[in-house]
Amino acid sequence: MTSIFFGNALALLATLANRSAPARRESGNVADGLDGMRLVRSALAAVREGPEAVVRSFAEQSLEDGNGGENILLFVSAGDELRCRQRFGHDVEHAVEMRVRLDDSSALVAHAWSARHAVFTSNDMSPLLPTERSGCAVPLIDNEAPIAVLYCGFVQQRSRRALERHCALAGEIAVPFALACERERDLARSLYDGLTGLLTPRAFRERLALALAEECAGGKVALWFVDTDRFKEVNDTFGHAVGDRVLQQMAELLRTHAVARTDFVARNGGDEFCAALIGITKTLAIERAQEFCDAVRAHDFGIPLRVTASVGVAAYPFDARTAAALLERADRAMYAGKNAGRDRVSFALEGRDSALYR
Repeated sequence: MTSIFFGNALALLATLANRSAPARRESGNVADGLDGMRLVRSALAAVREGPEAVVRSFAEQSLEDGNGGENILLFVSAGDELRCRQRFGHDVEHAVEMRVRLDDSSALVAHAWSARHAVFTSNDMSPLLPTERSGCAVPLIDNEAPIAVLYCGFVQQRSRRALERHCALAGEIAVPFALACERERDLARSLYDGLTGLLTPRAFRERLALALAEECAGGKVALWFVDTDRFKEVNDTFGHAVGDRVLQQMAELLRTHAVARTDFVARNGGDEFCAALIGITKTLAIERAQEFCDAVRAHDFGIPLRVTASVGVAAYPFDARTAAALLERADRAMYAGKNAGRDRVSFALEGRDSALYR
């Protein structure tokens, strides 16, 4: 991934150099002064923190340079709209939840998105915020396509030359912003399973270890280890596409039986899933696991075959004191349930034994 990351960086830098050269010559002091270089260094340093940090580096420098009353908004696409994702400045309360239709040619940011070049306020195109008298919108381009629009608005009328300078400076963050977006996507792929959207096994284990460390002072963490019963039969009979849909529905059922702000769930690989339930007793975790099993059995997966689940339950600190040991105990309990006929909940006992809930 690293080689791809920096290979794309070089390509993007070359593209940006070709695209921004005319603007730099026109504005004169951008390339020759220190503002552009300072901004690029700051933006590149922010890449690891994410796209929002890159935009923040631009906003902080722009607002620090004076020019009081400057408002800075970042718009990203969402379906057929551009939505305000970030906002900086004195009057940006007006921009909360601001949305602009992509086909609204009278809107500055939508026009910049479709035109793929900087656009300035004019008699036909007004600033975005009611307190402003002038502004400009700059599309941030990646691989010749816009990925966001950066808007700068001013409460006082600005000359065309001043607006061009702001556009040139805004364009300096296009490459760092694209790199940060790429890194964010790569990170998301490493954290979340592509099919179900649940955590990956590695991300789940890291988060579980952190949860155990944070709950050491008398806290409780329960773990479900879930197996989709007879899933091979589903794949063999109906095909892998149907099997994928079954897994997606299993993931959604698991989400609905977890507490969103505390619990976390993962696809452990294949047809196996895990869920960490934070701050509840082992008894309650077992009862909730049975409710999940009942919900899976009653769910219509859209195939003429009943899909069920076997769930093993283990709890910290009673059954294990490390994330790896807790997973191993819950996994062993789950297999005890499968060996007893599937479609049931089993749980870890003291030592290496397991017991069936029902």
